[in-house]
Amino acid sequence: MLCRSPLASVVLLASFFQFSSGVGAAQALTPVCQPSVTSPIVVASPAQRLAAGRKAQPPLTDTYDGFAWPDTPMGIIKTDNGYEFFASDGGGHSRQMWQGHWVGNNKYGSVVTTAGTLDSPLGSGDPQDVSVSPNSDPAVNPNYPSYGYMGGGPVYQVPAGMTGAGNLLVTYHAELPDDALYAALGLAASSDNGLHWTDLGEIIRLNQGYEVGLDGFEIGDGPLVLSPDGKYFYLYFPDWNANGTLHTTTPTGVSTTTHVSVARALAASVLDAAFGSARPHAVPFEKFYQGNWHLQPGIGGGSTDLTPNSSSQEEGYLDIHDDSALQRYVLIISNDTTFYYAESIDGLTWTPPISLGTFGPIAAYPTAVGLGDDPHTLGKSFYVYFTHLPTDGAGWKNGSLRRLTLTCP
Repeated sequence: MLCRSPLASVVLLASFFQFSSGVGAAQALTPVCQPSVTSPIVVASPAQRLAAGRKAQPPLTDTYDGFAWPDTPMGIIKTDNGYEFFASDGGGHSRQMWQGHWVGNNKYGSVVTTAGTLDSPLGSGDPQDVSVSPNSDPAVNPNYPSYGYMGGGPVYQVPAGMTGAGNLLVTYHAELPDDALYAALGLAASSDNGLHWTDLGEIIRLNQGYEVGLDGFEIGDGPLVLSPDGKYFYLYFPDWNANGTLHTTTPTGVSTTTHVSVARALAASVLDAAFGSARPHAVPFEKFYQGNWHLQPGIGGGSTDLTPNSSSQEEGYLDIHDDSALQRYVLIISNDTTFYYAESIDGLTWTPPISLGTFGPIAAYPTAVGLGDDPHTLGKSFYVYFTHLPTDGAGWKNGSLRRLTLTCP
């Protein structure tokens, strides 16, 4: 994703939220929290990242970018011994023999697993750097061979009592070649805690179809979020509504991109298809469009902007989680430099974004993390991790993982 070149295991309590089927209440929603923000601290320094890359398994083959981690938002689950972290390594992964098996798929991107603590996500062990393997049925994702990048981090651990309990789903970011940046979102599954990942296929594409020469546009890589009633997976992303040109603006300069769009699919259907089927695959998602969930498909459909009054600065990478203390969803936005904060009761109507501060020169891939038993559920105070890169031309060499603390007084 960024600069390669010079969900939750506990189901949301429906009683926390009031469900709405549309956007734009008669009275504007106001935030419950006016967060205070600490100065960022470094939790993985350039030297620590370099050392981790040198012992990653399988050994890395990219001599240019090296260990380009984390190149997506992270997924975090709590274990008996601490935490496990999942995020893409944006370096190259050529096919190589490792313990007698071919690994890798000649793509950039992966899903890296590390074991550590909230203060030391890299820990002391060897990062497990795993490429997403193709589905055994090529019809599940005919675009797989065309990706130049395929990596992910946001994970959902299936809770007890549901199909695939204990297994993992990851949202991945896949890019087609021969363009500045044209990406889709897909799902991959793991039944061995991230040692292997199998592609389940794409679930979200822009309304703008792929063409060589398009403006670069970042769709991000967000987490699966349960709807207020717990029945659906929501997935948030910025969308590009087609306008008949190769550009994100019309000839008169009007932007046709959204700040925040959302698609959904029945959670039970997603899990049954991923873990209960002899032919693992992703089920179709539907984009939310003009108050309706059933008009536009996730692959290529149009979508409604959930924050239409936001400025052009208040858009970028999106991270959404429920907050048990606020009884609301919390949205963190990064435009690569400045972070913003917003809230929602129903996941559709959002408060105007509040600036949290500037943390660049490049501050990308925000990941909000709760401090309780479930890292995916936030509280009165929570962490936000992000990738920090300088603009000195050194690329990932001087990159670090940093962390803020947000507190609602």
